Amino acid sequence: MQEETKLAEELRTRLRALLRTKQQLLIEPIERPVATQLLSHIGGDPYFEQGETWPTNPDTGQPLELIFQLVNPDGAMPWPFEAQVVQFYQNYHWGELPYDDGDPRDFRLKTYPVIRPELLVQVPRPAALPPIGFSYIRTQAVASLPDDDELADIAPELQELSEQIRPKNWRKAYNAAVTELAGEPDLGSWVGGYAQWLQGAYPTGTFWLQFDSTEDFVWGDSGLLYFCVDGDDPATISFQLQSC
Repeated sequence: MQEETKLAEELRTRLRALLRTKQQLLIEPIERPVATQLLSHIGGDPYFEQGETWPTNPDTGQPLELIFQLVNPDGAMPWPFEAQVVQFYQNYHWGELPYDDGDPRDFRLKTYPVIRPELLVQVPRPAALPPIGFSYIRTQAVASLPDDDELADIAPELQELSEQIRPKNWRKAYNAAVTELAGEPDLGSWVGGYAQWLQGAYPTGTFWLQFDSTEDFVWGDSGLLYFCVDGDDPATISFQLQSC
């Protein structure tokens, strides 16, 4: 028992070195403000610059739904690339799931390196899209540690240490230490830190963001979208859907 306690303390000590801060995305339905283009939100007017039009499927002309807009002028959200606005559009209203190997014409991820107020223009929401409520997205800094499904890739020595503590249930030993240092592992929406995988770890690059189902958008049975980026180029962002 004394040896197990010693190993558990060693695990906590080594986990502290892996702690990262993630920015939890807290989605709050509120009365829609008059101006929403410079806010992080669901259901508002996106940021557009002069000469731009609402994203559509180029073959069908069908407008894509704005799933979220994240605005990051002060760099509070840890993005691996330069951008002050990120938007994700998808053909959600068709009732089709946004699989990462799906038709790229059915989704669009837009990034703006800087906000340019002098070029700001309002593009009306297409009438073909159903009305949805407005939700403001605010952030909250939270500690983050690796998901046990990804531990073998990130820090295999810590999985081995957890196996020494509880040979028959190493995940329980590991997650007990994670809960003590960073809170109980749970799903949700956030930027940065480590992903919390719903169906197992399948990163397609460096994890950047995960976005949970909301009142407005539900993928499968409470699915999540996971976004990764290869290096520091937003053009290499990829995403995948995991659902129950």
